Amino acid sequence: MKKILEKLNTYKIHIRSWLIFIPIEITVVGLASGVFGTPGIYFVHYILNILLFYLCGDLVYPLVFKKKFAWFWKLPISLFIIYACYLVINYFVDYYINKHTSWLLFDEIILNSRYAFGVLWRVLQFMGFSAFYYLFKEYKKSILSRAQLEEARLNYMLKQKETEVKLSHATNAYLKAQINPHLLFNTLSAIYTDIHIISPRTAEAVMTLSDVMRFSVNCENTDDLILLGEEIDQVENLIKLHKTRFDDELNISFRYEQKIRAVKFVPLILLTLSENVFKHGIYTDRNHPAVISLSLKEEKLTLTSWNLINRKK
Repeated sequence: MKKILEKLNTYKIHIRSWLIFIPIEITVVGLASGVFGTPGIYFVHYILNILLFYLCGDLVYPLVFKKKFAWFWKLPISLFIIYACYLVINYFVDYYINKHTSWLLFDEIILNSRYAFGVLWRVLQFMGFSAFYYLFKEYKKSILSRAQLEEARLNYMLKQKETEVKLSHATNAYLKAQINPHLLFNTLSAIYTDIHIISPRTAEAVMTLSDVMRFSVNCENTDDLILLGEEIDQVENLIKLHKTRFDDELNISFRYEQKIRAVKFVPLILLTLSENVFKHGIYTDRNHPAVISLSLKEEKLTLTSWNLINRKK
């Protein structure tokens, strides 16, 4: 029942319109002709007319006007077929009603030209009403379609604007990322200047750290291959830093051939492997020194690191 009520609610304007139209038409036609029919005959014929109205407006016209120019021949043929079917159905309905009820005021129903033209006039009325109904629906569709296109255009513009804002934020973040390392390097230079007289070894460690960090930052901002010799220098700087921490009691071996320095390679891989040795390994055991080695054979570059595992958290 609830579904039926919801369905009827979508057609409430139609129901109100029919409830207004039918009494007005009955009254006007009855007063003009001086003849009023019975409720039964009105009910039956208005049911037929309402079915004709929705048959044309919801089914026939959409199919006829679906393709351009085809409606020139489809429309008259379709309307003629509908009229012929309606004429036959209306005749048999009137014949049955006249035979079994006293609703009609005629003694006999005759299918002649007068009857046919009377039905034709009635059919043309409701076909015309149905045409206005169909055109109104198409107008609503075009309005809705334009509204949807405008909404899609506005959504596209909004997304484009959001993309521009995100791009702007990304650009600002990139600029900040460029500025912040410069601030750090300037600070390290200032620290070096302040302490190099008091503690030359510590000052040297600060500058070594600055070199390693500057190399890392520069490599992160490039997609190009670099000479492996540049990264080898930074690995040696990294070892030098850790020697400063442990007062040269560092047992690590860094092995490579000089020809490897000329090889072009992806940046930061060697440095990352070396950092992992210092982060996760034990490199102060004299009996088990850590090893970082590079070898090149037949254009095959091999990077190897070996160390005891540091199991402390």
